[in-house]
Amino acid sequence: MLRHVASIGLLLLLVLTGGALCQTLYEGDPCELRDGSAGVCTDATDCPWFLEVIVKNRRFADRVSCGFDGLTEVICCKTNGTRPLGVRSRLACEQVPKYTSRLTFHIIDGEEASEGEFPFMAALGYPTDDETQQNISYRCGASMISTDFLLTAAHCIPTNDRPTVAILGTNNLAPGNHGVLVGLKAFFPHPDYRTNRNYHDIALVQLERRIENEPDVNPICLNDDLSDLPEDTVLTAEGYGIIDLDRNLRSNQLMKVNLTTVPWQKCNQTFADSNLLKNNRKLPQGIVATQYCATGRENEEKKVVGDTCQGDSGGPLQIMDDGKYKLVGVTSFGNGCGSNTPSVSTRVAAYIDWIESIVWA
Repeated sequence: MLRHVASIGLLLLLVLTGGALCQTLYEGDPCELRDGSAGVCTDATDCPWFLEVIVKNRRFADRVSCGFDGLTEVICCKTNGTRPLGVRSRLACEQVPKYTSRLTFHIIDGEEASEGEFPFMAALGYPTDDETQQNISYRCGASMISTDFLLTAAHCIPTNDRPTVAILGTNNLAPGNHGVLVGLKAFFPHPDYRTNRNYHDIALVQLERRIENEPDVNPICLNDDLSDLPEDTVLTAEGYGIIDLDRNLRSNQLMKVNLTTVPWQKCNQTFADSNLLKNNRKLPQGIVATQYCATGRENEEKKVVGDTCQGDSGGPLQIMDDGKYKLVGVTSFGNGCGSNTPSVSTRVAAYIDWIESIVWA
């Protein structure tokens, strides 16, 4: 769906300069310029190439029109063979409803999530012989990012033990609870992921069918800003992982915890100071820019830090921005649970191009 942005002055300018080749395409569609080079249909006011090359030099005969968004022309924007970062995911985000009445609060040292609070949250189910769990063991989390794709951690889909189902639309995994159960069709671990490394720990999972018009089920928007968030910005992580370290107790109830950002350079230094990088074969380069670090506050009574734990892998780390959740990270690993060392997620913004090439190809 095209955005409604009016620009009467630009429209008049385009009309006065004559017609352009019209391909009847939509914003975000690939297109071809007159010289045969690749482009993507873009609002004319959002295309630097159009404003700096075509308008500035009055080369209007070189433009190729895709159509109109209200009064603003959508033109074929030159992209040097690549689509502008985040166009497809941002367009998808426009279709996600806002959450005006659901706020997150102040997992280890977490609290129960409210029903419907995180409509993008999914749990991945693996075959098991445990009949009390209906032969399904939910061991990883995931985030719904489109009507038929989930985003999770690559280590959650090993080739010899992959999940078979996902459940969404529920905050409780106990047998008999409501939820949308769907089979899994295909798996796309990042091509650079290696099982003996903690890098590129991200994967896409395609559902057997699209999930639409289900209560408490909606995709999450993707955060495409590569920068670390300000350290006072509150993020939230949620999952069904271990909630009691002493008893190794997992939760059937979805738990949430508030976290704050630790800049990755500072995070790397913290790992180094804790002697966690020396001879660490899984982190030969230390903590890198494609990873995102976060930490919780310390519980004064229990002396543990709010954190994700085993079973929370693949789950979301997100912020609330203008009434919508935005996915910042995919839970990857940590130094135990509830420690003072930050937990590490895969930075979603670093993989937008790869995600879009599969989900919105």
